Amino acid sequence: MMLKIIATILFYFGYGSYYILLRPRFVDLGASYFQILLIDSLPAFVALTSVFWGRLADVISRKLFLLLSSLGGIFVLLLGFSNRIYTLLFFLLLLSIFASIAIPVINSMFSYSEDTERAFALYLLAEALGWTLSGSIMGYFSKNSGLFKLGYIISGIAWAIGIIVFYQIYTDNLNFGSPSTSLFKVHFERGLIFLAVGTFFLEFGIVTSYGILSVKLYEVLGKSKFLYGIVWASIPAFLSALVSKFYGEVVKKLTPWRSLVILSAAYFVNIAILAFAKGYLMAFFWILPLWNFMYIALYSAVTRLSRENERATAFGFLNSTLNFAVFLSALSGFLADKFGRLSSVVLGLVSILVSLVIFAKLNVNVSEIIRNT
Repeated sequence: MMLKIIATILFYFGYGSYYILLRPRFVDLGASYFQILLIDSLPAFVALTSVFWGRLADVISRKLFLLLSSLGGIFVLLLGFSNRIYTLLFFLLLLSIFASIAIPVINSMFSYSEDTERAFALYLLAEALGWTLSGSIMGYFSKNSGLFKLGYIISGIAWAIGIIVFYQIYTDNLNFGSPSTSLFKVHFERGLIFLAVGTFFLEFGIVTSYGILSVKLYEVLGKSKFLYGIVWASIPAFLSALVSKFYGEVVKKLTPWRSLVILSAAYFVNIAILAFAKGYLMAFFWILPLWNFMYIALYSAVTRLSRENERATAFGFLNSTLNFAVFLSALSGFLADKFGRLSSVVLGLVSILVSLVIFAKLNVNVSEIIRNT
């Protein structure tokens, strides 16, 4: 488990280092709200293929596809050497291919634990530590152009090394059922489809709202990339690391379905406050650690609703669903450019309300199934 944690920290350090500061970089380059939201939506369009890569990994070799994803480190490095908006977006598109290959396989590695919630809590703790380091280091390096480029070089290497460590410790034959033999024959539970629909509306609401409000946060912090990196990523990631184990216990006790209902309500309230908060009050509500609670609940739900020999496919399906929501969130950029950012935030809040209703219905359905078995 220790090597898994180290590999996760390295991988997400590489991931966070390029992603965290792209929005303020785009603001400084004079990008529109639409272009800023393309940072999420264009790579997400490519990442819709996650379910396809996950299926290929289940059928051919998860280990082989994991190794292939290490090439993403090259494009992390390249992102540090351009200041052209569309060149940066092009590199992001290419990088997202390798991310969409890696993530379903990495998720599946942690899903085979006897205590799923604890395993994912450790995984997200390590992810949070990687983001904490990347936000702090890259925020500091942003003060100097030479150091900033060096940071991207280190990040690309960290991505590749993290994947290689995963490759070394990964075992395809996990003795959990027979391997998948057909590329197109997949057995998805109806509950998994229902979960995906709720996840879509939740993620769309989160990305739409936080994507727009991140520009406000950058302005509130005096357009300091260092402070932005600390507040946007490092502090919330560090707090997430502290509460990951607790969140795992909460999700295990409440069940993933009830946890998602509570989470949707919490996101709705938090975003509503962020929309009107000013100064350091906004920074305070920004750092509240909610995201790893969401992912522990989602990963646990997918594990319970999928077959062991189709686990990478199921996680690929979840990743595709998340990225489909992110891709469509770019539409709110048009809305913000034309009617102001509050209009996009309202759209995000409505979407989160829809997810709350869907998760509440899923909770009732699953509870009835459990009572009848």
